[in-house]
Amino acid sequence: MPISEIRGNSQALQEQYQRQEVAPTNGEMSMDDFWQLMAAQLQYQDMTNPMSNSEMMNQMTQMATMNAMTQVSNAIANFGVVTNNLSQVTLTTYSTGMLGKEVTVATLDDNGKVNGELKGVVTGVDLTGAQSVYINGKKYSLSQIMSVGDVPKNDEKPKPEKPEEGTPGTEKPSGSEKRR
Repeated sequence: MPISEIRGNSQALQEQYQRQEVAPTNGEMSMDDFWQLMAAQLQYQDMTNPMSNSEMMNQMTQMATMNAMTQVSNAIANFGVVTNNLSQVTLTTYSTGMLGKEVTVATLDDNGKVNGELKGVVTGVDLTGAQSVYINGKKYSLSQIMSVGDVPKNDEKPKPEKPEEGTPGTEKPSGSEKRR
């Protein structure tokens, strides 16, 4: 191979290197970068030993796969944001729905241990930061709500309902059964 040919190839690579812009610092390759690299490979390939079609297809497939994976990753990240927003809306709806309702909240000591309970009507809702409700002018976390409405305690037995006449087991004895 003559020296002039080597110098010509070297000069072409040097020119290509000078034309390239500085690569992004994040180390990622965009589709534009890929297509520029592919064009450079085709432009400066050895004509006596050209790049095979299968190699070129393999590189294109790899880049398309990477592009699809990036899109899936972005979609998952966006899904997380949407889920978080939906959670906030649900929590806000729940807490504002407590307004005017009678609730039972756990009262806590200085160590955060439950030391009793308080029943009262929710008069306000704080939506900043950790959402909370106000009962009798005192702030309680939503996680302290134990029940909503009038809920009987576990040790209280529900009052038996008075059975209606005509239901099985409540029939009055007939006259013949009384004589026996």
